Amino acid sequence: MFNFNTSLSRGQAALRGGVALILGVVFVVWPSITIGTAVVLFAIYCIVDAGVQLANVFGDGESGVQRVLRLLLGLLDIAAAAVAVIYPGPTAGVLVIVIGVWAIVGGFAELFGAFSLSSGWLGLTGVLSIAAGIVLVAWPGIGAVSLAIVVGAYLAAYGVVLLASAATTSRGERVGDPVVNP
Repeated sequence: MFNFNTSLSRGQAALRGGVALILGVVFVVWPSITIGTAVVLFAIYCIVDAGVQLANVFGDGESGVQRVLRLLLGLLDIAAAAVAVIYPGPTAGVLVIVIGVWAIVGGFAELFGAFSLSSGWLGLTGVLSIAAGIVLVAWPGIGAVSLAIVVGAYLAAYGVVLLASAATTSRGERVGDPVVNP
């Protein structure tokens, strides 16, 4: 059984939230961006998230299992970013499904962590992730403009939730990690 008590520093939560919010706003304000730009922006988010995960591999209080899972998630983020940049030619439908599955899996991890930590903020990010993922998987042919709007709205809401969580956490306390809490 896993112990779901892994957390982020307020700064890490604010960084992830800020990047997600900025990218979300860019997607919503300029929905006509090309799918290539969407791929690059997705890759940037994955790299930032990988940095947070890999930094926490060496965090105090992390069990061996938590370190291994953080390392794996960080490497998965790096691989996702590399594939997105190296192979930008896949169809929008494939990209939509990949992002949708990524959001659903992350959302379930967030919900599982929310129940373990009794965190409403973490539960909200989980619900947002799952809802956005379902929309993307259910309607993969929505096109680049629709993809930008759906992903942008998701990232903006996710970023606001992370920023609010960081802002409402007392100095010196940790914020529940909405991606990995094993």
